[in-house]
Amino acid sequence: MPETPDQDALRFLAQGDPRGFELAYARYAERMFAFLVRLSGSRALAEDLFQHTFMRLAEAGPKLRADSDLRAWLFSVARNAFHSHARARSVVERAGGELAVVSPASGSSPDSGLAVAELERALARLSEGDRELLLLHGGEGLSYSELAEVLALDHVTVRKRVSRARARLAEALDEDVRVVSKFKVSE
Repeated sequence: MPETPDQDALRFLAQGDPRGFELAYARYAERMFAFLVRLSGSRALAEDLFQHTFMRLAEAGPKLRADSDLRAWLFSVARNAFHSHARARSVVERAGGELAVVSPASGSSPDSGLAVAELERALARLSEGDRELLLLHGGEGLSYSELAEVLALDHVTVRKRVSRARARLAEALDEDVRVVSKFKVSE
């Protein structure tokens, strides 16, 4: 059987040898990043998606089959990460009316867990008061009137606080996407 262009990288990855990651990175990093910048229209978002793509390679590389098309796999991961991000943003935009409660098991694709995880991380970074408002209103379905009663506040104050909490949740989700930790490739 003829050797595929990435068979050497796949062989190293299967052995847990960092040279597999290094080969894949050297071959595809530049093209992958350019693709993500064009796809997302944002250099900052592309950096985050790029990071996610190569982190997935570091995690899943040893499990790839020897006959895998590494380039196609990487582009699929990058594309799926972009679409997961877009879905998460859509959820936040729709949460302007109600914060949807989604369990990871109810997602229709493996990447839906990523959107839920991003939402959970963003909620965790909010103040206790904001988190409480969003969970009671969006999660438990309490109306503004019911929230006002629970919190012993007037209806207008509750509406303003929920609105501000939603805005801070949207900011936290955007922050989550921008966070870039440095992943060093050994030389």
